[in-house]
Amino acid sequence: MRKYMNVVLFGGSFNPPHFGHSIVIQQAFELIPKIDELWILPCYRHTFQKNLAPVTHRFKMSQLLVNEANAFSPRVKLSTIEIDHKLSGETYDALQLLKESYSNHTFSFLMGTDQLKGFKKWGNWEKLIEEMPFYIYPRAGYRNKITFSNMSLLESPTQVITNISSTLIRERIRKRQQIAHLVPPSVLKYLRIHRVY
Repeated sequence: MRKYMNVVLFGGSFNPPHFGHSIVIQQAFELIPKIDELWILPCYRHTFQKNLAPVTHRFKMSQLLVNEANAFSPRVKLSTIEIDHKLSGETYDALQLLKESYSNHTFSFLMGTDQLKGFKKWGNWEKLIEEMPFYIYPRAGYRNKITFSNMSLLESPTQVITNISSTLIRERIRKRQQIAHLVPPSVLKYLRIHRVY
């Protein structure tokens, strides 16, 4: 039988992973109480039908992000449950499968303030916040006001907040601008070899 763990889920498209993700992951262990592990949860497809890089590339880059994160904490894992089951991108569906597979774990969810505005568009969003707590990480340029129950804003005087995003990185790649300061070295190497974008 697997031991009990308090697991924080960090979902997204990771299209591509970047230092903004790394910063949030590192500080999650400082700011979230009683966290045992953080599981990165790359989506198979996006709920809102966004164009994504092929899932094979996003999976491999997510694994590289995990490897980079574990240089700071060996408690970061990659969950491929959405990819394995080819889920729609709805977090609620992934949560149900995780609960079935890891019934002795408790789950919470980590997301940025940029996701708050569209949260009511998430499938079964009301059930979702009843079934697990949400930790909200500030993003530069977005309001930190939380109006949903069972959500907590992560704040600290020594907190690092950025405006780094996958959208910004893809745009810089399109414009042939430098991204070495925005993505982990292993992800940068992968992007250059495979020309993902």
